Amino acid sequence: MLFGFFILTVLGVLMPRGPRSLAMQTMAFCIFAMAYDLCFGYTNQCSLGHSVFFGVGAYGVVLSLLHLQSGILLGLLIAFVAGMVVAFLMGSICVRLTEAYFVIVTALFSAIFHLLSLDMTWLTGGDDGLSVTLPDISVGGVRLSLYDPMTNYYFILVFFLASYLLMRRITEAPLGKVFISIRENEKRAAFLGYDPFRYKLAAFVLSGAFTALAGSIYALTLRYATADLFGLYWSIIPIVWCLIGGVGTLVGPCIGVALMFFFQYYVSAWWTHYLILFGVLILVILRTSRKGLLGYLLGR
Repeated sequence: MLFGFFILTVLGVLMPRGPRSLAMQTMAFCIFAMAYDLCFGYTNQCSLGHSVFFGVGAYGVVLSLLHLQSGILLGLLIAFVAGMVVAFLMGSICVRLTEAYFVIVTALFSAIFHLLSLDMTWLTGGDDGLSVTLPDISVGGVRLSLYDPMTNYYFILVFFLASYLLMRRITEAPLGKVFISIRENEKRAAFLGYDPFRYKLAAFVLSGAFTALAGSIYALTLRYATADLFGLYWSIIPIVWCLIGGVGTLVGPCIGVALMFFFQYYVSAWWTHYLILFGVLILVILRTSRKGLLGYLLGR
């Protein structure tokens, strides 16, 4: 994975403006995918409510810049903490539930937040959304502007790398081992003295916080946030990323994001019905290996 970051660092200089813009969105969604994998791949919680955290993160940074004049870095911190708080409150209810009940209730939260964001136009702008002008960032006395494509690219790359390293550290720590034990056999983990609710809630909160970070970076990339970010689509798509690339790996979901963007922006250029081909590819991958592409390669 670190070799991949080296490649991204070099490509930032070599890529034309269009592919570089696409790479920035891909990196933001990779943070989202890895965050969802913390919840889905490591503690087996298939949430349909992660659009809530994605939207909270996007509006967290946009509203901070518009009303608090917070600056970009402080706005990202506010979005991260807001995602963590909302995930804790939501998880305190949902994590107690099991299987289908968990999925249904998280989907209900997604629907409720989406309807509220559409109705509260005075705060969210509804379907029209809110646009924002980005202030400069001061780093060591040097002022950087995210309106410069190169600066924006490496800004997102730094957060992508930091998010990966933090989540990798979490999954390789004893906490991550408990997550895996709960995923493999929750009853046995409880028998050994671990409280599954507390650890699943911890995974849910961490996942929500990093998802909010991804939403805030995505909003900064677009200079815009809209109520559609709370839609159910943004809760379903990370499941697809994880299943394609491989759950419980962190790197696998990033592969899923890259593969989907390849089909969406390049294969669609020569075939309008590219989703049919993409759907067939998903079926082949899941038929070959339930652990996704990375799981198949590691197994081989």
